[in-house]
Amino acid sequence: MKMDERFNTYRHQLSETDMLIWNYIQKHRSACVNLSIEQLGEKCSVSRTTVLRFAKKLGYHGYRDMRVCMELEQEKTELPSDFISQTCTIYKQAIDEISTADFTALLKRIDEAQNLYICSSGMVQDAVANEMRRMFLSADKWFYPINGPSEGSVMLENVTQQDLVVMLSLSGESRKIVELAHALQVRNVPMVSITQLRDNTLAQIADIQLYITTTPVHQQKSQRPYLPTTSFFILIELLYLKYLEYLRNKEKDNDPSRTG
Repeated sequence: MKMDERFNTYRHQLSETDMLIWNYIQKHRSACVNLSIEQLGEKCSVSRTTVLRFAKKLGYHGYRDMRVCMELEQEKTELPSDFISQTCTIYKQAIDEISTADFTALLKRIDEAQNLYICSSGMVQDAVANEMRRMFLSADKWFYPINGPSEGSVMLENVTQQDLVVMLSLSGESRKIVELAHALQVRNVPMVSITQLRDNTLAQIADIQLYITTTPVHQQKSQRPYLPTTSFFILIELLYLKYLEYLRNKEKDNDPSRTG
């Protein structure tokens, strides 16, 4: 689990002092790779024990474990200089990471949910949601699309703890999506977030977090940076294939002829 993933997962355990350490690391991540626990504590004006406690709250065995993981992440994020190679490298990394990830908990929830909903914010996310619905429909799983506040309100009147809601947001900070996520959280409705890999509000609320990695391509000065988003589609397609594999294994486990 990458550091940003850990932060989103354990954010609720962090104190104000922990957040000071996190904010410093966020701004100086490359430099922090080479800092001892005492040096990082001095930079953040906290004790060695506080830094150690912070590392353990994020699920690391200790500060050394955290620093080694940061160093490995730093090496992976060093991309080629040209944007075509950068984008291809990111896609290759995404395929490697997703193909080896264990999604069993999520696949089980998809399989057992009474109703499935999918909420999205933005044109790309809407396209991803539609594609995900199309894929899973062939496996007899129907995701009800939630495209606006009125549909969100109807969902909140009917959704239960036996359902599952997938939330798609690139930044994880879309106001409408976050507000809907908070409303679902109050109702204890299971949620899955699909966002860019960064600390974000939606991922911190969700029960299960999925991430995509991307990097902006800077065009001419008069143009906005272009943000490749194919990683979204890679993620949902591999997720669907893993779901088919999950069903196949489930069928084998329930086959009476294989017992005894």
